[in-house]
Amino acid sequence: MDKGEPKKPIYKRWWVWLIVMLFVMVVIGNITGGSGNKASEDGTPETSAESSENAAEDDDSEDTDSSNSDIADSSTSESSSDEATSSSDSFDTSQYADIHSKFADDTILSQPKSDLSNGNAYVLNHYYIKSLGADNFGEYHLLLSNDESSDPRFMVVYKPSTGQKLIEGTYLSVYGVLNGVGTVNTSAINSGISPEYAGQKVVLFLPDHVVNVN
Repeated sequence: MDKGEPKKPIYKRWWVWLIVMLFVMVVIGNITGGSGNKASEDGTPETSAESSENAAEDDDSEDTDSSNSDIADSSTSESSSDEATSSSDSFDTSQYADIHSKFADDTILSQPKSDLSNGNAYVLNHYYIKSLGADNFGEYHLLLSNDESSDPRFMVVYKPSTGQKLIEGTYLSVYGVLNGVGTVNTSAINSGISPEYAGQKVVLFLPDHVVNVN
């Protein structure tokens, strides 16, 4: 009795391998597809609209900061100006006698030294800046006369307050004390005082307060 050819094992049949390959492809596809979806969920890139919106917010923030900074600078400047004005307005001038109530410009240099260095407070009221210089320490050397046509009688060395301008040929008032008699020396000439006054005798005046006069 012929039993025929033996059956092939199942793993040798072609359709079995086709099914296996299809299954493997489906599994690999699911794995790679799932990984891509997860990456998309975890790190979704910004769209153009979102980037533009964020950039606009940053610009608004910078503009606000800049505006606030300008306001702060303006407030600081106004505060400094107010403080300077307050300081000038609050200076007590009542203790200062007019220099002309005690001395005459024409004879002051001949007065006893004790009278010119006794610490009494005077004001050189509305005196003319005959010549002016400034040294390396930021101090002004002022040669003052009673008016434009008079000879200089006083030397004042003074460091101006912030923003104060001292100009030759203008008037000012100086509150302070007499400090004896001196001469227009080399330091004064080097600062910018006109050489024509070199060696001239002057009364030295120590300033407490200097005010520009229109």
